[in-house]
Amino acid sequence: MELDQFRDMWAKSATQPSAINYNITELIYRDAKGPLAMLEKKFKATLYIFPFVMILFSGTFISNGVNQSVITWLLFSILFIEFLFALFNYITVKQIQQPTGNVKDNLLKRAFLLQQRNHNYLHLYVGLYVLMAALLELSVYFDFDTSHNWWGHIAPLLRATIIIVFLIAQYIVKRHSQKKMYGQYIDKLNELIGQME
Repeated sequence: MELDQFRDMWAKSATQPSAINYNITELIYRDAKGPLAMLEKKFKATLYIFPFVMILFSGTFISNGVNQSVITWLLFSILFIEFLFALFNYITVKQIQQPTGNVKDNLLKRAFLLQQRNHNYLHLYVGLYVLMAALLELSVYFDFDTSHNWWGHIAPLLRATIIIVFLIAQYIVKRHSQKKMYGQYIDKLNELIGQME
């Protein structure tokens, strides 16, 4: 009798990890509201923003051409980098959806890559706004862009305060939006991967 119970327990323990892994992979790969599906939707939606902005402002770019202000080109660059960020992450999500080799290792590597890109993009985004603020100040000081002369009429201390408040606000807002748009799903994906055996 004890030997039969021992065999049953052994059989259960041998099949349990694969059952757990099966359930988790179902949640990751098949669930329409799961983290992977949500990441795919979010990155795909972000991909449409850049072409939409390009169409929206194409008249301005055609009429002014390369004579656009440096600040305008920098804003355009920020949008383009966000587009590339979404594109590379969308490709990574598509690669996750087609698992090869060890599923857990594949998931871990790609989820880590998504997390790193998310983190790096936040710093790059804020860094570009710091550069934009510096260029705005340089354009006032050296008077190389007359469209920003109004900025020079503001007291230097007030300008510095505005820039610092703007940059802090950009960091807080972007960090919050990144967490809401992508971070929470990447965290959920990592949590599910961590439950795999």
